[in-house]
Amino acid sequence: MPLYSFQVDVNVPPRVVAERLRAVVSEAPSSWESLSWRSRDDSGSPPFIGTVREESFRIRRDIRGRNSFLPRVWGRIVATPTGTRVKVTMFIHPFAAIFMAFWFGMVGNGIVNGNGAFPILIGMLIFGVVLVAWGFYPEATKARRLITDAVLNSAITTAQAQTTIDAWR
Repeated sequence: MPLYSFQVDVNVPPRVVAERLRAVVSEAPSSWESLSWRSRDDSGSPPFIGTVREESFRIRRDIRGRNSFLPRVWGRIVATPTGTRVKVTMFIHPFAAIFMAFWFGMVGNGIVNGNGAFPILIGMLIFGVVLVAWGFYPEATKARRLITDAVLNSAITTAQAQTTIDAWR
């Protein structure tokens, strides 16, 4: 299953890095708000939703539409002698991973047992791989860029929330 990790080193204290991340993260909508069909106002809204704590964060991109393979982004903010290291791991939602493991297991079983529908099973296998890769990796690349830009944003140098979100979209 898709897994993507990276780290970023910054020459500022961990509390500043946490503030920089908070500038690009908003709270997740409530259950009622997420069911609403109203179009949300994208101007000035942060590109991520989730939570940022002093030493860790759990976020995901705030996108329009649905993507079952949208990366879940978990990170640690670790103090180093020269500043801070941000360690980030991205993965798909566990339910999507379980479903795709079942999918690949069933297709693999059909291929191994020499079922007469071999070309169809190979097509289903390729379709599953492309579906997961197409939904996960472009969003993971975009999330990495946005997180790296936020962490390296020198406009936020104190623990004050200075939000200039227009540049993050």
